[in-house]
Formats: sequence, C-alpha cells, structure tokens
Amino acid sequence: MTPAIGEWLEEVVRDETPSPAIVAFNIGLFDSPEGYCAYLSGTDVAFEDDPGRASGEAFTPSHWYCVLGEPDDRDWQEVQASVVESVHAFLDSPHGAASFLGKARAVTVGFDDGDLVCVKTS
Repeated sequence: MTPAIGEWLEEVVRDETPSPAIVAFNIGLFDSPEGYCAYLSGTDVAFEDDPGRASGEAFTPSHWYCVLGEPDDRDWQEVQASVVESVHAFLDSPHGAASFLGKARAVTVGFDDGDLVCVKTS
C-alpha cells in the first residue's frame, strides 16, 4: 500500500464536498521530476455502457496533487498496481466507504496516456 495515497484521500474527503452531480472520479497518475504523482478529478458525466469511462472534469479538490515519493526504479505498472491496491484499501475502510468516493458511481486509476483501471463501479 502507498501510505501517501491513503493519507491524501483522507484529507480530500475530509475537506471537500463535491456537488451531488459529480458521479465518477479518476485518480490520474503521471511522472514528474519529483517522482510519480497522483491527482484527483471528478466528472458529472459517466457512460452507462462503461461506468469506468468518464468524460470531462467538473471537480478538482484543493488538495489536487499527491507526490508518491522520490524518483525510484519502479516502472509505471508497479506504481499503478500499488495505487490501485491503496485505493481499494481506502474504499474498503469504513471511512472510505462512507465518503463521496465510496458513494460514487465509478472510481478509476490510471496514467494520463494509458488505460484506466476501474477500482469501483456501482
């Protein structure tokens, strides 16, 4: 589990109240000079035939970015798998399940230029 992700998500759900119209969230991943990073965005459009696919960006929290650590030798697949595991753990916790992320129609994780992993669909 990536502790930074769990702590960051705790801060976001504590401090933010997205509009009820926001139905899907994506935890995007990217590589930066500081190391791998994550960001959260939400959308008010989800596709019924593919709830893991969302369109647009209607919500961004004030704690938008999370640095996942110093640059290291992990490849992007390892980073994504670790973040997916951490998001699952957060959503499986009582606090995570009760949060707006836990109540969302879909939560995905993925690199900006890659496929998304659907972590939660309702």
